[in-house]
Amino acid sequence: MIDLNEMQCFAHICEARSFTVAAQRLGLPKSSVSRALTRLEDRLGVRLIERTTRSLMLTEAGELYLERCRRMLEEAEQADLAIGAMHAQPRGLLRLATSVPFARFAVGPVLGEFLSAYPEVRLDLQFVGGENRMADPAPDIVIGPHPSPDSTLRATPLFKIRLATYASPGYLAGRRMPKQPADLREHHCITAHCGGPGLPAGFASWRMRRGATRQEVSFEPRVTVADPSIGYQVALSGGGIAAIKPEAARSDVEAGRLIRLLPDWELEPLQLYALHPSRLSASPKVNAFLTFLRERYGDGEDDWRFARNVVDARA
Repeated sequence: MIDLNEMQCFAHICEARSFTVAAQRLGLPKSSVSRALTRLEDRLGVRLIERTTRSLMLTEAGELYLERCRRMLEEAEQADLAIGAMHAQPRGLLRLATSVPFARFAVGPVLGEFLSAYPEVRLDLQFVGGENRMADPAPDIVIGPHPSPDSTLRATPLFKIRLATYASPGYLAGRRMPKQPADLREHHCITAHCGGPGLPAGFASWRMRRGATRQEVSFEPRVTVADPSIGYQVALSGGGIAAIKPEAARSDVEAGRLIRLLPDWELEPLQLYALHPSRLSASPKVNAFLTFLRERYGDGEDDWRFARNVVDARA
């Protein structure tokens, strides 16, 4: 007899490639998930997953079964949703993870609005590093600029962040004004990110665009900061050139405290993503928060409407 619970455990193990993570997502003891897989294999009479102390690997039979298993679970889920959609209410603990800068400028300012809209949801905000590493316990949603650090997660694009280069009059006094992106190498640049494919250790790069023209400028930063708001203050105090959201810099530009450099150029927009479990394991609270973010911020390049002290957010 078909047991959807066993199939669901199998699918989660395959997605997570871990009994522990699968058990966390299902809210079950690890031993229960392991026994469900064993019962399923015994019923089918085949080995679906080869287990070692270090890894899990699908067998040929497992790959074949997983494809059909997912379709059946999707159909079962749609059947449940069709019946329960009218009464489904997001509730329970929603674990969010992001970097400190995005928490400050992207997530924090809208959490009150979300909590007012969904009074039965509680929030746990966790912090992750620059590669969107999973916290423990695993979060429901990770917000960051890296689309696929974990193959078990789905990446939903949220919005893009426009950045341009700025410096203070004090910094520019006595220095040659950059006329093209390559001139930035002669200056003190401030960034929140170092490293990347093909870059020497300690170097960073800014990918610049002007219409259809693209140029990438690599440099050794004079200042590297973990929190972009600190980089903004360094630029204001004359410490160098920073990549800043034009909207965030507007008041300081109008007051003469900052000057936009290379006005025909800007950095390639930084795409932010929400990383979350696939539809197989998404809950009403996850779907509600994703929908809320999309409605709140849109998906364009001009929709990052946060506090003024936002700098190169590649944290």
